[in-house]
Amino acid sequence: MNDQVSSPNCAACIRDGSRGDECSGALARQGLIRVNWDCWDRCNLDCPFCFRSRAEPVSTENAVALIGALAFGGITHLTLTGGDPSLRADLGKIVSTGHSYGQRVEVLTNAHYQSEAVLQALCASDLVGLSLDGATEQAHDEFREKKGNFRKVQALMDLLDDRGQPYVVRTVVSALNRDEPRDLATLLWPRRQLRRWVLLQFSPIEDGFHVREQYELREAEFDEICADARRAFDGAKAEFSVLSDREKVGLYLFLDPSGRAFCRVSDPLDGQLPIIGEPLHEHLSDIASPLHFDSTAHRRRYHDWFKGK
Repeated sequence: MNDQVSSPNCAACIRDGSRGDECSGALARQGLIRVNWDCWDRCNLDCPFCFRSRAEPVSTENAVALIGALAFGGITHLTLTGGDPSLRADLGKIVSTGHSYGQRVEVLTNAHYQSEAVLQALCASDLVGLSLDGATEQAHDEFREKKGNFRKVQALMDLLDDRGQPYVVRTVVSALNRDEPRDLATLLWPRRQLRRWVLLQFSPIEDGFHVREQYELREAEFDEICADARRAFDGAKAEFSVLSDREKVGLYLFLDPSGRAFCRVSDPLDGQLPIIGEPLHEHLSDIASPLHFDSTAHRRRYHDWFKGK
């Protein structure tokens, strides 16, 4: 049973006692249905291309308030990212809070830490997100620079298949692993609970900005790799989707671990995304009004993201 939580509300409206009508549904009126929250900035992997944001994570109390504010703003899909959410001790509480506010919750994890509490939280979520960037132990572990991670991901997929828990696999496609997607298609094809396989073009954001010359891939080459993988994945039960770096611009609303909001409205010159507001401290209507993103592309990509459960 989900823990009881207070009614969702805008934190600034609670503080000021005003503007509730303006803030209620303010994010949804801009076309947003989903938010990606880097709920934990620590990680047990150290991928050179990582684009996670870094900030001090909020407390459990403020996490509940943040999720409530997002729900008040009309967000119905909550994706928990990192760092790695598995390292957050209150992950189960965060998942149940999202559900208490009527949200669908996806938890992304690198699968390296699999305590019983983490597994319970993953299986309580609506969808688990996993990363697999090579079709062999050597290829994946070298790409992620963490020995043994390939086996951890495989073991977690086995467990999720056995428990009937839907999951998505994301593959970052770069100049270093351009030959892996075709073989990954064969590896993933028979997975029973796999709902979607996503190929993501490497993005030169955050840490990735500093290694971009090593990882960047021309879009035409990315498209060719994806077409080849699509042919190899043909007939699988899972959905197949592609996201180029260009298509990521204006697609997401991000939150960093402290709850600050970011949106990639262009390619930042230094790889750092601009802060557009703080839902724990500002009125949601103030954050939503200058928000620039492609609401049509956002809804087209995410309206049926949880298809199958």
